[in-house]
Amino acid sequence: MNCKKIARTLFAAVIVSTLFSMQALADYAVYSSGGDLPAGPGTATGSPGVIYAPGVVPGSSSGQTYNVVTVGNQTTVTSEAETQAQPAAEAQAQPETAAAAVPETQPAAEAEAAPAAEAAQEQTAQGGFQYVDGDPNRVMSNGRVIDLTKPMVALTYDDGPQTNAGNRILDVFARYGQRATFFMVGDRVPSRAAEVQRMVAEGHEVANHTYSHTYLNKVDAATIQSQVAKCNDIIQQTCGVRPTIMRLPGGNKNSTVLQNVNMPIILWNIDTQDWKTRNAQSTINAVIGHVSNGDIVLMHELYDATAQATETIVPTLVEQGFQLVTVSEMAALRGVNLSPNTVYYSFK
Repeated sequence: MNCKKIARTLFAAVIVSTLFSMQALADYAVYSSGGDLPAGPGTATGSPGVIYAPGVVPGSSSGQTYNVVTVGNQTTVTSEAETQAQPAAEAQAQPETAAAAVPETQPAAEAEAAPAAEAAQEQTAQGGFQYVDGDPNRVMSNGRVIDLTKPMVALTYDDGPQTNAGNRILDVFARYGQRATFFMVGDRVPSRAAEVQRMVAEGHEVANHTYSHTYLNKVDAATIQSQVAKCNDIIQQTCGVRPTIMRLPGGNKNSTVLQNVNMPIILWNIDTQDWKTRNAQSTINAVIGHVSNGDIVLMHELYDATAQATETIVPTLVEQGFQLVTVSEMAALRGVNLSPNTVYYSFK
């Protein structure tokens, strides 16, 4: 009798595994063919729409997979390679960890660690950035080196996430090792969770664009606070990172908005009007030859034309010597402490 139960259980497991694999391949085909899934119910309880095989990042040259681990309210996104390497790293670090945990039994290890800590502190720039080779003009930021003597521009994308255009945009940023900021609408996030997780895994900034793209100058204080908080909550639940900056839909504001958003408000000083033209060349023309150090550029993640424009804008700006950074990164590198309920247009 027990053998029959075991056989039935194994058979059922094989069937479920086969069906899951077929569905994963079908979902990946949707992305590969340029399709997009519907937004879904737009709530945290709705079934997330995964548009490619679980953990797989389309367009990634390394073909890495990502693991999302949640402990309490803290979520960590790591690559599978990092996860596999973790036990070995922990094994190597174990003696030092033990020394730190029981300092009275390992005075020599503690003595050796102190000079190293002091040296690291001496190499740290103001604002928490790490100097590279002791050069105060070159700092480590978000996984790569930023040269403070070279111009920086923040390319920003509103109204996402949107699977097709979004992944094309992420692909080109990954290809050139640059970063962007994505101001996302909260009720679009759950159905495109994999894309948002990819943003975080690849070092981009996820930011708040209200929960349902509400024009906040037309609603009361309680609604303003709710729209901002719900968007922050759903983004954090999805990718483990809580936004620290927000953008007003349409840039619309009044005194009630400014008193109740309770986050730094990031607008822009270069508007590509890509939402209006839906034309890649027009968007390119609005950026190339017009940007300068400290600019914040407004685009929208919704349009294939914007993705196409990005495929030209990013390599062109890099060739011209620009570093493409996130909004928060540029503010910090310029020594600007972003304040709640304050509007920022650029960091010139």
